[in-house]
Amino acid sequence: MWEPTKCCCCCDVRSGSIVIGVFILVSGFFVLLAGAQILAGGKSDGPISCWNWYEDVSECENKFWKVGKTSSITSIVVACCYIKISSFLLYGIHKKKTAFFIPMMVAHVIKITFMILGSVVLIILMIYEGVPSAAIFPITVGIGLAIFLKTYCLLVIRAYYYQLKREKGLIHTALIESHIDTALIESHTESPPYPVSECPPYPDSEGLPYPCSDVRLYPGQKEFPK
Repeated sequence: MWEPTKCCCCCDVRSGSIVIGVFILVSGFFVLLAGAQILAGGKSDGPISCWNWYEDVSECENKFWKVGKTSSITSIVVACCYIKISSFLLYGIHKKKTAFFIPMMVAHVIKITFMILGSVVLIILMIYEGVPSAAIFPITVGIGLAIFLKTYCLLVIRAYYYQLKREKGLIHTALIESHIDTALIESHTESPPYPVSECPPYPDSEGLPYPCSDVRLYPGQKEFPK
């Protein structure tokens, strides 16, 4: 999978991961405050228009309040989760602990999956209801840009995750595009540095015998002198 070396072509992936974590953390706090304000404010005092003319305004208000209350509670729960995982991400970046990156990457994968499925269902419903293509196109473009941005943020965090893994020696080879650096191993054709007429002693008698002068250790090795 492609790994970006820069975030937005101007800063490294570490700085990009910090910016992503701070943005999600601040956004989570704003959503949390907005949801709490709606729950604390109670029912709206403004005019409410009923969808059906025969319904009472009080019934419309009760329905509106139930929907708003449920949405606010859901938003608060999701915001708390994002505040927690973004705090994990920032702590992991500061302490260089890759385990704290995993919740944020998993959350991005889940959100991208739901965005793709939701966008497909929405587009199918709009086509089924006969919505003009002039209205469907900008909505599709907006959803596509949102999915692209979310995927790019995931790739930036993932790139710094693997960068820390390589610094710790847990990953030995980095695949950059399609190039793999390899090291050539030279063949040994010279005799070993120890005397060929003697075999070193072994601590136990059950070990494998050490090669003596009549055993060729390397391909193409010449006969040892007698």
